[in-house]
Amino acid sequence: MTEFEPTVQARAAAARATVLAGIARRRTLFASAWNGRALHIIADLLDTVALAFYEEEPTDADGIPADAWLALADAESTAADTPGTGFPGEFGHYITHALDSRPLTVPAPLAGIGCDLADEDSRLAAALEILHGHLAAAAAEEVAQALLEALFALHDRRAGLAQLAR
Repeated sequence: MTEFEPTVQARAAAARATVLAGIARRRTLFASAWNGRALHIIADLLDTVALAFYEEEPTDADGIPADAWLALADAESTAADTPGTGFPGEFGHYITHALDSRPLTVPAPLAGIGCDLADEDSRLAAALEILHGHLAAAAAEEVAQALLEALFALHDRRAGLAQLAR
């Protein structure tokens, strides 16, 4: 019986999941009870994602283990259901980007907000686009992890704008 050894890309994806879990845990310190609970759930699911990358052999050619897919889908669903967490609904591509290098996309502009908020949203979307380019070109995984911190700070600001617009 051979022992499974994760690829470099799988280790990078696991590290990104761990970074995002840390971001979620830090945000619980300042979140409402509802958002804090969702952030804990997201963090726990991202821990499962990271563990799956280390312990499970991928089932498909995409390089993603089945348990990682399931936990990531649940984490994204939780984020989409709880926009106050500051996590975009489809944040999983930041993790899977380490495996497939698919282009990263900026979420759609916020709808129904005033001119001042729309200008701020446009600036944040442009900054996200720039950081996506840097993440795609990152030569070292440590740089990519630092960029994730910056990206999710911007996503949190966009979530704040959406809350103001309501």
